[in-house]
Amino acid sequence: MGFRIAPEDSSLKTGLRRVLAERGARAAGHAAEADMEEAIHALRKDTKKARALLRLMRPGLSVFKAENRALRDAARALSGHRDAQARLDSFDKLTTHYANEIDRRAYAGLRTALTREARAAQNGGENELAALRAALEQMGERAGHWRIEGKGRVLLHEGLERSLARAARALAAAEEAPDAARLHELRKRAKDHRAHMKLLRPAWPALIDAREKQAKRLGDLIGDHHDLDALCAHLAARELPRDETARAALTALAARRQADLAAEALPVARRLFGAPPEETAARLVALWRLWRRETAGAR
Repeated sequence: MGFRIAPEDSSLKTGLRRVLAERGARAAGHAAEADMEEAIHALRKDTKKARALLRLMRPGLSVFKAENRALRDAARALSGHRDAQARLDSFDKLTTHYANEIDRRAYAGLRTALTREARAAQNGGENELAALRAALEQMGERAGHWRIEGKGRVLLHEGLERSLARAARALAAAEEAPDAARLHELRKRAKDHRAHMKLLRPAWPALIDAREKQAKRLGDLIGDHHDLDALCAHLAARELPRDETARAALTALAARRQADLAAEALPVARRLFGAPPEETAARLVALWRLWRRETAGAR
């Protein structure tokens, strides 16, 4: 049925269990993909979605901490295999964005080094990939037996309000000082919100799809900001490129681009998370309850 509630789900809790079970069932197929990078990317995406749903269920899920920790730790073990490719992609985006202002030949040596590191990172990782696959599969199997406390509408309201409140706090912190760490926290909350909107999309596609798309845009903008920060830290630690002038110039370009990304991201975040969390949660729950009544005949 996909990553969303469906009329056929007898209750919200049933739908949540089903969606998580499906994430687990998909894990084996992703791990069997021939391309290692694609397999890692797909498994990490499903892990993030699963953790977002766990956070939504947290008010009624006593096993939240253990389940969330298991997925988090398994995903972290694979992060290094993705980081090298992310640095290369970030470098390419940055030099493409300023292509009319720079001579890319000055950075050819750096790109060669980053490409070499990305290729090297593709080697190995099979054990970590298998561990993440197993963690998702086992979580999916357990999900069908979880006891989830409380009525569905109460669980949904509390879960959404809690998530939106965290997002509002992250937004306030980022507006006070839009540094990489605070923006990265805002990005995590945007990813959670996007997953929650994907889940609830059938309740009113036109309205909820707009929130989902804006949450994706916010995540992408801050993701680019985060990747540039990681790239610059890597350049400084490795002293790449060897030419200090080129390194300083690239770092300055990155800082300039980061300022633009932050300026573009914060208004999107305000539209998503600027209203009182309780009000936004109440509106979303009201839409869900209306949809449940309208689709009762499908069950």
